[in-house]
Amino acid sequence: MNASPHLGLLGPQDVERLHEATLKVLAEVGIRFQSATARELLRGSGVQVDEESQIARLPRELVEWAIETAPKTFLLAGRDADHDCLLDHKHTYTTLDGIGAGVLDHRTGARRPSTSDDLAEAVRLADALPELDIQWYIVNPTEQKPKLENLRGIATMLANTGKHVQAEVLHPEDVPFTMELLDLSAAGGRWDRERPHFSAVYCPVAPLQHDADSLDAALLLAAEGVPQTVYSLALAGATAPITLAGTIVQTNCDVLSGFVILQLAAAGCPLIYVANSAIMDMRSASYACSGPEQILINAAMSELAKHYGLPFLTGGFSSNAKRISMHSGVDGAPMAFASLMLGCDILTGFGMLDAAQLLYLPKLVLDAEVRRQGDRLMGGIDLDDEHLMLDVIARVGPGGHYLKVKESKRLLRDGEHLSPRLMPRPSYEAWEQDPRSELQRATEIVDELLESHVPPALPDGAAAAMEDVISRADAELPER
Repeated sequence: MNASPHLGLLGPQDVERLHEATLKVLAEVGIRFQSATARELLRGSGVQVDEESQIARLPRELVEWAIETAPKTFLLAGRDADHDCLLDHKHTYTTLDGIGAGVLDHRTGARRPSTSDDLAEAVRLADALPELDIQWYIVNPTEQKPKLENLRGIATMLANTGKHVQAEVLHPEDVPFTMELLDLSAAGGRWDRERPHFSAVYCPVAPLQHDADSLDAALLLAAEGVPQTVYSLALAGATAPITLAGTIVQTNCDVLSGFVILQLAAAGCPLIYVANSAIMDMRSASYACSGPEQILINAAMSELAKHYGLPFLTGGFSSNAKRISMHSGVDGAPMAFASLMLGCDILTGFGMLDAAQLLYLPKLVLDAEVRRQGDRLMGGIDLDDEHLMLDVIARVGPGGHYLKVKESKRLLRDGEHLSPRLMPRPSYEAWEQDPRSELQRATEIVDELLESHVPPALPDGAAAAMEDVISRADAELPER
């Protein structure tokens, strides 16, 4: 018997009200599809499309077909099978945050643009951390030509981890080169739909739009069996209504319309619902990437995802703080714990500051500590006879203590109490002997792991062949 924590916000009638509101907007207001290919697919399914406005009004039956057709469980494989992630609604996997263009260098303290080397270090460090399961494209290699940034980023990630890799593919002409990189990095030398070691993030454009280039790329990837995460990060008050309820409905429209068009392109393609949106801070006109409003929005959207039976991703760990501080901790940990209690399949947010703009490697290690605390929280309370310990209570009796009881040692070893690694609880006298902060401890771990950890190697010859792919892309792709 185990009592595990869970978080609920909506009743069945609330979920149904939000779902019906979503269907009403999709059918009556519609969605703009800037992709001609997408509009043709919609017309072929009987949807009325206004070619001048590019708006399609999606009938209830089509939306519900797309929800039903999308797989409810599927695998995100690692290059190393020990890191496979089965999205089965029974596990929560954590991933890096993304996608930033800056780094707070832990060696110099300088804030600067991110590079391929920064991306490689972040991915290699995350490969070494057991608390991190999936690798997101955390920062752009900004020293590259714009047309090569994504391809260089994907190649860099694949070379530095055995875990599952997820990144954006923003242009349809990038897809053939991306698939070549995936062929080369796969164990058998060919992309394997049954063991997809890569997935893509596809982003609708709030409010209620799909960009032509990124959607055309997503349609091609769907045809190749590449899993995709459909992510519309609308901001309440800017690209979504000021109210939380209105933002939830509109974001649900963005995400489900993505499901519709991708299922029309490749019925049964694996898709992840993103239960994550936020507010715009009206004083600074910035993305408020945490706080009570985001927890509430994410909680409601998580319940919609569970109602649909879809694997879903939501957020945690993130902060608007510019440095590690009480601000970053108060922002990040509560949202992470709330997301765990919501039962998400994937929890994103490791490693970034300043509203997901700034990579800071020590934060990866600090976030891993938060994940460990969250895992203990979700372990709940065992209520069996062994843990009730009635016989031990009787044996110790009034006025005794449990320090020398053999069961205490065994259960501590089994994880009944979490032992913090970065935030120990010494006496004041012991602390005086070693007053290192959690940030100092995390920074030491970063340097140790970057020095010692070697990720699984690519297949023989793959690294050189991947460089050839990027060279050809440089010659063939248009400048951007």
